[in-house]
Amino acid sequence: MKQQTFSEKVKDELSHYEYEGNSMKALLSSFATNNLIISFTNQGEVWELRTQLLSTVKLLNHFFEHLYDTKRNISFTEINKLNNRRTYRLIIHGNFKQITSDLQLNSTVLNNVLKTIIDQRAYLAGAFLSGGSINSIDKSIYHLEIRSNKIKYLRLIQKILNKFNISISLLKRKNNFVLYIKKATDVSDFLKIIGANNAMQELEDKIIARDYFTNIQRINNLDMANLHKTSSAGLIQIKMIKAIRLSNEFKNQPDKFKFYCTLRLQYPEASLSEMVKIFQNKYKINITRTGINHYVLKIKDIYKLFN
Repeated sequence: MKQQTFSEKVKDELSHYEYEGNSMKALLSSFATNNLIISFTNQGEVWELRTQLLSTVKLLNHFFEHLYDTKRNISFTEINKLNNRRTYRLIIHGNFKQITSDLQLNSTVLNNVLKTIIDQRAYLAGAFLSGGSINSIDKSIYHLEIRSNKIKYLRLIQKILNKFNISISLLKRKNNFVLYIKKATDVSDFLKIIGANNAMQELEDKIIARDYFTNIQRINNLDMANLHKTSSAGLIQIKMIKAIRLSNEFKNQPDKFKFYCTLRLQYPEASLSEMVKIFQNKYKINITRTGINHYVLKIKDIYKLFN
């Protein structure tokens, strides 16, 4: 069996969430608005809702069973060879006029469906279940999107998300419209809003781990750069010391200066801070970084006299 994608994990978690009261209608209204297929047979009007998750089709069936007097059956297709997935279909027969009115499917104002914040969260969950996806969270770039061929529906989703301070963009892609989120923190907040807390925690763990690795990498790169800089500076000083140590200018310098030159020849890669400690351990002389730096400048001055 093919391993679940992160999108499927989110949808499976949403499909096992405990929805109550009007939130069931809110989720159904959203899913049906985006996903409903209507056909007509000898038996009259037939509704069909499709999904690639068994847990989701069971959830939808449970909602209709709880809310409406309908006849229903679940069917599924053969496994698609391209994505190794089945398509599950919920077939519904019933009083659609009453259901359409109750779910406000033909209305642009959903006052009865979106009564509370909880209902709005359920409506967003229905949007993700019907047309949402998230790319693999193992990648460095996060991308959540909700697809639909109904722009008014997506504008409503966008309006609801703006209330939760989530920035989401709308664009046209071929024959559909797409709402998308690219900011990792907004993707995480969206998952929290719709109730996918386990998926949110998994995403947060990935973000923290990636940020930690990035910071460690940055620190290592900085350390390597500093080490290279210190090593290069030390080698340059050694070159100059060797060029001036037999000169009278060098011989006339104080003992501390000569001590430093001797230590630099012995420790070419030591930093100024390390040289301070070596000075103290080797000669029992207390000296500051500024004092060491003064000797470095003195070496350069003497070297310029002969070059």
